[in-house]
Amino acid sequence: MMQYLKETEWIAVYDDKPTTDDMIQSNMVGKHIKTMPHEYAVLREYAYLCYLDSKVEKVNEQFVESHISKYFIDQNYALLLREHVFIGPCVWDEYVESILHHPRYRMQSQRYLDYIRGQLISGLSQTTEKHAQCGFLIRNMLHPKTNEIGSTWYRHIQECGIQDQISFFFVKQLFADDGCILAFPEYPYIYRCAADGNQKLETGK
Repeated sequence: MMQYLKETEWIAVYDDKPTTDDMIQSNMVGKHIKTMPHEYAVLREYAYLCYLDSKVEKVNEQFVESHISKYFIDQNYALLLREHVFIGPCVWDEYVESILHHPRYRMQSQRYLDYIRGQLISGLSQTTEKHAQCGFLIRNMLHPKTNEIGSTWYRHIQECGIQDQISFFFVKQLFADDGCILAFPEYPYIYRCAADGNQKLETGK
């Protein structure tokens, strides 16, 4: 992969982290850079960062640029994520989906239950206006709340477990009064399968 990237315009950076065959531990390793890029010197050089999970489609770069301009420059948001496309606004919907369809999440089902119940006891809500997907993030590194959001999310992941959409469900509520997190409805990727099975170009608008 590193050699392949050298032949492109991408800047390849090797993050020397220990590897393991343990499904939970290997997943947790990637949570640090996902939530706290401000702790990496090579990433602190940039005003805006885009994170994408290996499972998501190829992102439309024009979409990213337009959303940076609209929501970071013209407005003052800290973090953009896509609104969830099929899971409802209740944390239990996310929990059930995770346990039923994802074996790696099922391994920590009791941990998620304990975490959710703890957040509800603390006064947070089991419902939200817009539940977010966490496989695609655009960050405004110039915003004063960005680093705090990331650090808070990482602490919650350590308590909750690897299903970070459950932990973010509550982290988003902690910053609701700041109005700095936006779950957008638009499609941010380049290709989508049409009804006839063919791929079609998406503008992201």
